[in-house]
Amino acid sequence: SLMRYTDTVIFVVKANKHYDPDAGKFVGGEPKQTKRRCHISSPSLSKSVLVFGDLKTSDILIHLKRRYTDTYDYCLINGRKYFFVRESIVNRRQVIVVRGDSS
Repeated sequence: SLMRYTDTVIFVVKANKHYDPDAGKFVGGEPKQTKRRCHISSPSLSKSVLVFGDLKTSDILIHLKRRYTDTYDYCLINGRKYFFVRESIVNRRQVIVVRGDSS
């Protein structure tokens, strides 16, 4: 079956805030956000359990059409924060496992 990349993931790098003694306050830009098309799936599928082993219910899989190799602090999916767990290459495609923010 052909995978359709109809979902969106946003990779976020936190703002590089630092204290500026001359200004007497913290300065720094906005977080850097990079949007990518992807296919989101839940690891409840038995196939991915074979690939990844033990996964939690809050984990989801991000299947990327093009590999994303930049570093990031977290990613956003439907406005919710997810953190990197691990990644693997499945059928030459990058699959990232992320875990939902417990808060």
